[in-house]
This record gives sequence, structure tokens and C-alpha cells, in this order.
Amino acid sequence: MKKNNYTFLKFSTLILTIAVLACSNPADSDHDHDEHLEPVGFVLKMNGTDHVKQENGTVTGSFTLTNGNESDHVNIYYIAEDGDEFQPHTDEGYSLAAEFANSDMMEFESEGDWGFHLHPKAVGTTTMTLKLMHGGHSDFTSQNITITVN
Repeated sequence: MKKNNYTFLKFSTLILTIAVLACSNPADSDHDHDEHLEPVGFVLKMNGTDHVKQENGTVTGSFTLTNGNESDHVNIYYIAEDGDEFQPHTDEGYSLAAEFANSDMMEFESEGDWGFHLHPKAVGTTTMTLKLMHGGHSDFTSQNITITVN
């Protein structure tokens, strides 16, 4: 009887150890590895090409739009510290927001999770900042992006 108790104890310990190790294995997660990346920059892609990029603290590119005409579709990709581009999981509460220096000149229209259109309403120049929102606050705020409307 003692031998059966000892065998049962060894078997139970083995099963418990396997269960604990299996549950804590991050490689066995069904989440993408990108979900915990912290953005250090972004790239705005329009018509399949990089249009505006913030990298190493510098913004390159700008928008030039025609008053009354919506922009082409723009997608944002965030840049991780290692240079990889990613889009956070919206099912975990991430979203995109925009602010304009002159909101009377421009409207922002979200399209899909990480896409948008710009709608110019007046001729002139303004700037836009993009925010990666999560839990009621911005996890990342871009530098100013120049928008000129003709």
C-alpha cells in the first residue's frame, strides 16, 4: 500500500509539473508576438508606398491635399525598437485617434482598424498628431505631421 501511495505521489507531481510548465510557455500562446511591442515611430502608407514616416525622432514626408477632396486611404503601421512594423490588436482596446492644430480645416475619418481618410475643409496649412490610444490614454503620440491644403 505504501508503494502505491509513493507511485501515486510521484505521478501526481509529474503531472502537476507538466501542467505548470505548459501553461507558462509563451511559445504556446495564441497571441501574436507583436501585441506587447512598444512603438518608437510609425509609417503612414498610401497607395502601397511609405508617405510619412517618424523614425529616430524625425518626421519625413507630409500631405498635400485639394480642398473638398478626400485623401486616398492611409494605413498606419507602428515601428518597434527593432525596426519591425506592426499594428496592435484592437480586440485588446487599442485604437487610433487624431488631433489637428486647426480642426476647422480638416476632418479625420477612421476606416477599418488602422486606416483613415483626411477630409480638407479649407485652404491653408495645419498639423496633425496621431495617437495610439489604450485604456483611456495615449500609449504613443506622434510628432506634428504637416498638411497643406490647396
